[in-house]
Amino acid sequence: MNTKFKAVLKLGTQTPDGKVTLCQNITNNIVANPTYFPTASLPLPVTSMTSCVNNLHNAILATASGAAGSISNMHEKERILTSVFNVVRAYVEMQANNTTDPQTVIQAAGMIASKSSGGASVSELTIAALGNGVLQISVPRQTGESAFIYYYSSDNGNTWQEFECSKYATVQLKNQTPASTLQFKYVAIGKTKGAFSQTKSAIVL
Repeated sequence: MNTKFKAVLKLGTQTPDGKVTLCQNITNNIVANPTYFPTASLPLPVTSMTSCVNNLHNAILATASGAAGSISNMHEKERILTSVFNVVRAYVEMQANNTTDPQTVIQAAGMIASKSSGGASVSELTIAALGNGVLQISVPRQTGESAFIYYYSSDNGNTWQEFECSKYATVQLKNQTPASTLQFKYVAIGKTKGAFSQTKSAIVL
């Protein structure tokens, strides 16, 4: 990868209440450190980040009161919060690795700084928004797979465009419009062409 440090959220290990607390703390830290995180460069307005936190908090309260449909609504708000703050995480990582002290910048956002091994393998389709309209796509390589065909969609998977056929398990899609959402999938090629992978989405930074 192009980054020296990774920003780690660990949202998957948090309860819904824990996610509210963590994401509110991250939002507060970003607002408190405009030198590292200028308002004009944020991928999402602070009001949108705060709204996602408040929506999950309110959904938790509704679930506790036993309101009809509240559990499914809470999980939906939880998924939205996770998606939004994964975008924020990618932004913090990008900002950090454009400085001489990325670890301090990541920690200033209330996230955990982890050294990137550079050549770490992945177990599933993984997308990283690197900034400046560039997305990096990494896929696992299984025994017998010699190449990969990469596809993206800009209309929620209704139409797909092949953008690269490569022997490499990590490629980049460049010159995309910041703030747009793209979907990705791939096919591995061995002795025969495999099946399509799962689809994943990413917001361009």
